[in-house]
Amino acid sequence: MFLEILLSALLGFSLGLIAGLVPGIHPNTVMVVVGSSAILSGTASTDCVLAFVASLSVTNSIVNFIPSVLTGAPESDTCLSVLPAHRFLMSGRGYEALYLTVAGGFFVTLLTVVSLPFLLWAVPGIYSLISGYMHWLLIAVLLVLLFNTRSRRALSLFVFLITGISGLLLLSSFHQETVLFPSLTGLFAVPVLALSAGTFSFPKQKIRTPKNISMKGGFSGWLSGIFVGMLPGLGSAQAAVLSNSIVRGNERDFMMSMGGINTSNVMFSFIMMFTLSKTRTGAAAFISGISGAIDIYGLSLLMAVSVLSCMLAAVFTLYAGRLFTRNIHRVNYRKMNFTIVAFLVVITFIITGIYGLLIMVLCSLIGVCSSYMGVKRMYMMGFLMLPTIIYFSGLGDAASLFSLLIPI
Repeated sequence: MFLEILLSALLGFSLGLIAGLVPGIHPNTVMVVVGSSAILSGTASTDCVLAFVASLSVTNSIVNFIPSVLTGAPESDTCLSVLPAHRFLMSGRGYEALYLTVAGGFFVTLLTVVSLPFLLWAVPGIYSLISGYMHWLLIAVLLVLLFNTRSRRALSLFVFLITGISGLLLLSSFHQETVLFPSLTGLFAVPVLALSAGTFSFPKQKIRTPKNISMKGGFSGWLSGIFVGMLPGLGSAQAAVLSNSIVRGNERDFMMSMGGINTSNVMFSFIMMFTLSKTRTGAAAFISGISGAIDIYGLSLLMAVSVLSCMLAAVFTLYAGRLFTRNIHRVNYRKMNFTIVAFLVVITFIITGIYGLLIMVLCSLIGVCSSYMGVKRMYMMGFLMLPTIIYFSGLGDAASLFSLLIPI
């Protein structure tokens, strides 16, 4: 049995690398295709499925910073890391940015395991206190973000509402799988890649390990990951901006916080599933659909595999990042950006069809206009946040009527 669990974890690790390195391949898709086929054929036990899902999810949460940091092609959980990482990259410090995200993920993994008894005790009580006030908490998050924006507050609120209404209309008119990838790609990836496609090339990168790393970013990432796990609609990247504005961290703290939140969100979803039977991520939902509730043994297995996968993913990410950054100055930046945009367009069409392609074009226009207005990209997360606020406020029926009055 141990060997089977180990092989399942290694399979999850291998597929997590692919899902992390190739923009557009979401781990949830890999999970459903491979995991479901194994279950249906009767070749995998529940323990093997747990090991596979944990390894795939944690590995992807770390490795997917390679394309977002070094090329600017993010997934939904890394979308807001693009701009700070771009500044690192263009100053010859791309490897440093990648190292910080890995350090954040590794720190959070260890901290989560060490604090597991406390979390198992505290989570049910905290959730019971806030469950009736989800929409007010999300509104408070928006107000804090606006308060910490020194200029263009009115434009920022306008962009939040425009993207939020777009999300409300699209999510109520199409299946979630048809909407999320093309919309988030259009809002965050395409504008960054298209607007930065100048005639210059990458500067030569300095392959050096940052010294005197502060754990402030990692700790805030851990807390924010817990926050994200309890508040649906709040993205990992948005929580990083919020936590960084509260602790007054610098860009290094932000990158470390991003890495921490990404991994913390995965691991905390397992804890939420065990303590409250809540599924906040695709990984948790997949496990719940197969095995239902998990016991303490299942949770322990998920945590153990998460630690192992985190270690392997960290080593791979730093090694691959070092190889890539050594040669990135030889890459034509303009050609690479347009190649990535073309790849995202093709992947969007293959996965979501013509409707997904139209959604990506619409959201790309919103993203480009927001950039020209000088509005921070975090306000475009209104695409998910506003529908969530409306849902938890009890106005879901009114929102459905509104979407019917303005059909897509």
